[in-house]
Amino acid sequence: MDFALRQEDRNLLDEFRAYLDGLVEEGFYANPGLVGPDHAMGAAENEERKAFLARLGADGWLGISWPVEYGGRAATGIQQWLLLDELNRRQFPSMMLGVLMIGPTILRIGSDAQKRDYLPGLLSGEHEFCLGYTEPGAGTDLANLQTRAVRDGDDYVINGQKIYTTAAQYATHVWLCVRTGAPDSRHAGISVIIVPLDTPGITVRPLITGADYRVNEVFYDNVRVPATNRVGEENEGWKVVAMALDFERTPTANRLVREFGELLHWATAVNADGVRPADDPLVRANIGKLSARMEVMRMFSLRIAGMVANGQVPNVEGSMAKIWSSDFGQQLTDAAISMMGREGVIGLGEPDAPLDGVMELTYRESTVFRFAAGTNEVQRDIIAQRGLGLPKNRR
Repeated sequence: MDFALRQEDRNLLDEFRAYLDGLVEEGFYANPGLVGPDHAMGAAENEERKAFLARLGADGWLGISWPVEYGGRAATGIQQWLLLDELNRRQFPSMMLGVLMIGPTILRIGSDAQKRDYLPGLLSGEHEFCLGYTEPGAGTDLANLQTRAVRDGDDYVINGQKIYTTAAQYATHVWLCVRTGAPDSRHAGISVIIVPLDTPGITVRPLITGADYRVNEVFYDNVRVPATNRVGEENEGWKVVAMALDFERTPTANRLVREFGELLHWATAVNADGVRPADDPLVRANIGKLSARMEVMRMFSLRIAGMVANGQVPNVEGSMAKIWSSDFGQQLTDAAISMMGREGVIGLGEPDAPLDGVMELTYRESTVFRFAAGTNEVQRDIIAQRGLGLPKNRR
């Protein structure tokens, strides 16, 4: 594989860097910093994030790999990846779930009306999606979901409950996975429906995680939405979910790149005691190992970007990248806490907390990486069966 960038790629990246420099000079998001994951932001921080992304959209820098007729620039997947990587390195907000996951899925299998109704809003920042997958009895086994959508004329009527819905308090729409087939139909009876969160009958309640940030439980009580909001065919939503998850598992906007950059800054800066942590050989060894692992993660991501550029949907490759990045999340935060010592466990925003306590927060969150977007065990099954052609375990 040739890892050298083409000249047109370098030119676009240089243009984007100059654009970001200009935003900072005019005072727009002038003080980027590591304030924790986007979903852990407070209301004011989230409004600043949304304003920043809306500005990128207005200036034509969101979804540049999308077709021109839908607001993109018809850029390559590699070029889109380069922009995401630059945002991460500068600690600017990540691009929205809708731009990276929902939009590409709608582009491939959505109706013309859905492309017209949702894609422009995704690029402008007007529309922001959350995922309505997990239920109290259907977590890693999504095929067990019971939230039901019943056809009534030109509408679906939805009843049920979702749990651990990240960012439902901020989102405008939910990408909702429902059962439209028989109660025991599992994979064969699932559909995906786009539901505006201001639809009557929806109740959003907060849940605070062990990492002290908010997710939500969402209740659907006779929620009526047009049948035209269904993505793909009825009862064939498992294919839609699988495609969307392949995009979600692609760590192109991985905030771990940002966090490693901050850890590197901590290691190479002189602290209040006049000590430079990187002068310790053990710290240097840890930083070296983490740097190598991060580059592997980025190469997985770059590989997938190349597949997307060629019109392919990353499947096995997405699972490989997801396993590596989630493992790296635990390795990074475990090593960071160990290197920082007692100060490393000081919480987010507390005085004297290294890196404002973000590593401590991410350490508590890191176990979630292993089962969010599909457990690592399931990802290994996908690699074995779809990638290596191994049979299913019949025990």
